[in-house]
Amino acid sequence: MLKVTTRYLAANFIPPFAIGFVFFVAFLITFYMFRIISLIVNKGVEIGTVLGMVSNLSVSFFPLATPLAVFFATIYTLNKLSEDSEIIAMRSFGITKFKIYLPFLLVSLLIGGMIFSLNSVYIPKANANFKNTILRLTSTGMLTSIKSGQFFTDIPNATLFAEDVSENGDNFDEVFLHLKDKSGTEQRIIFAKKGSLVKLYADEQQAPSLRLHLRDGNITKINGDGDQVEKVLFEQYDFPIFNADFVSSSLDKDSMKTNKELYKTIESRLRDYNYMMQTPAKNEDDTKIRKEAKKTIVKSQIEYYGRFITLPQIILFVLLGFALGIKKGRGGGSGNTIRAIVFLLGYYGLYFFLISLAQRGAIGAALASFSPSVLLLCISLYYFRKLDWVG
Repeated sequence: MLKVTTRYLAANFIPPFAIGFVFFVAFLITFYMFRIISLIVNKGVEIGTVLGMVSNLSVSFFPLATPLAVFFATIYTLNKLSEDSEIIAMRSFGITKFKIYLPFLLVSLLIGGMIFSLNSVYIPKANANFKNTILRLTSTGMLTSIKSGQFFTDIPNATLFAEDVSENGDNFDEVFLHLKDKSGTEQRIIFAKKGSLVKLYADEQQAPSLRLHLRDGNITKINGDGDQVEKVLFEQYDFPIFNADFVSSSLDKDSMKTNKELYKTIESRLRDYNYMMQTPAKNEDDTKIRKEAKKTIVKSQIEYYGRFITLPQIILFVLLGFALGIKKGRGGGSGNTIRAIVFLLGYYGLYFFLISLAQRGAIGAALASFSPSVLLLCISLYYFRKLDWVG
């Protein structure tokens, strides 16, 4: 009897989970669709490349979409079984609440284990492939996206305008270039009679290194108050648009590393930081370097712990969904559904709030990552014990 019940409950859970999983992944992808569509329209990207990008992007959202999908699938399944009086029928046969919960626990362990396994190697690789493709397409597209008489803003912290652009997009006449530094305290305005894009190296798999070569012009520097502080005339001037250092740093994010690679990175950064802290800071710049090193370590730890938190998230969301999803009668339980959504929003609100505190150095990365799940466990067990039958 128990095996039949277990298979039946699991079979009722899996379809709404699959639908919810696809929905949340598709919903999260929509935030990137504008950028992908822009690449298709402006860069002429092939459909095969687009499908590969969407596939890799979808995989990178698995850890976020799965807990949401299991949560709402559990609530939906238990609501439906309660409406059809099937929960009451199971109780009449003496099946305890834990035995009813057991199929959901087993499925959550299976799903959580799969996501954890993917998150250790495959998901970081998919994330790296997606960002690598975006980087390569964005850089190579600079050779063809600059149009005559139009402002071009794809260069970071810069706006480019050319009165006339050659057909292949490599050569310009009457060039205007407005540059801002990252802090926004200084600006440079460059005018040049001639300009050209120079590709230093490129192949099909690697983003090229690009520079803008300008001739016969001037550079005006403006401070934060809008006052001109310097003007320089030049015959030849090179402005780096996209270089090898930028490529390597952009493709060396923590989110692109496997668990083993990320763990080694954290250990290496901790060794360097501890060695650095053996001597007092020499000056203000040295103090800033140490603070930045500490922030980098914390960010890496948050990324690392975040990969381990998905499994308990899935198990706890199923437990909470089970405890709140069972209705006491027909038409009842709407309050529990609202309560479940409040708990969901509260959990993620607390989680991201604590993460922001950890990034500022107020609390430890482990505390920020795991304490919301401990609180969720207490809440889930409280409502599980409150279910209206003994077992």
